[in-house]
Amino acid sequence: MSGFPDWQQKGHCGYMARHSELDLADMLRPLLLCLGLFAPAAAHAQSFNIEGTVAISAHDYRNLSGIGVIDATASIPLSRDYPLTLEFGTYLFGLDGKRPHETYAAFAWNDTWRAGVVRPAYDQVLPSVFARAAPYLAYERAEYTRAHATVEAMRRTAVPWGLSWQQSYGRTDVAVSLHDAVKGSFRAASVAVTYNGDGWQLAGAVETVTSRTMDHHGINAKLGARFDIGRADFGVTWLHPEVNDKPDAIALDLVFPVTTKLDMMAFGEFTDGGKDDAYGIALDYKLRPDTSVLFAATDGRGGSGIHLTLERRF
Repeated sequence: MSGFPDWQQKGHCGYMARHSELDLADMLRPLLLCLGLFAPAAAHAQSFNIEGTVAISAHDYRNLSGIGVIDATASIPLSRDYPLTLEFGTYLFGLDGKRPHETYAAFAWNDTWRAGVVRPAYDQVLPSVFARAAPYLAYERAEYTRAHATVEAMRRTAVPWGLSWQQSYGRTDVAVSLHDAVKGSFRAASVAVTYNGDGWQLAGAVETVTSRTMDHHGINAKLGARFDIGRADFGVTWLHPEVNDKPDAIALDLVFPVTTKLDMMAFGEFTDGGKDDAYGIALDYKLRPDTSVLFAATDGRGGSGIHLTLERRF
């Protein structure tokens, strides 16, 4: 929807697949980091396309540490006669001493069907409200908004292979994905739907998880809406991360343009009973249309923090 910021529309909708549990991740990681740095130039090549976000954020000034984030997808056409492409990428957090991530690789047909280690449909809508201004909180609280398939890959390297499908019908976008993980001993299926109205957007997703012997573990679900309210942009999302073992929550965020280059932001996740709340305010200064510096202050049950982030979108 044209009234909403670009980061709300595409930063979370890469079409990728998660890696094999052997050496593929170690082989691809340096390449993906290089792609993140050289993506703007590479994106101009007609035979190669890359979309996503790269960010560096400082949040622990006492220990002089921070976090790096790459959420990107590269597409390489494999045929001039058929709409077959190879897609690969990563959703990676770089912290001191560890790099929790999922690495994706899949064959895509006509930008509709994907086979390999595919991104869950659940992750294509309603991303974390902390993703841009406080990346460390997006990592720390991934269980609230990310699919169980994603969380298992990040936290326990349980990598599921699968199949996905997506299609648009006028103003409605639909995505479905199926996953099977041997190491994590689970199977998951998710569906996501988005409807784009005039000045508003409605989105929802459900993920169901079973064991590989089909014993049902439960569901994750989220339902949200976004509204263009004059100059401001407001979103509200109900989160039900049952399988991820987190309490229900309501996520709120507001983006208010102060000038053509400066936005003020307020955001938070408020949990059932106030058990695990987190919230904050931020300023987003656009150095260029695709580059921002964000300054945020956050608080909550996990403690307070100051975040300074440089973000590059492509």
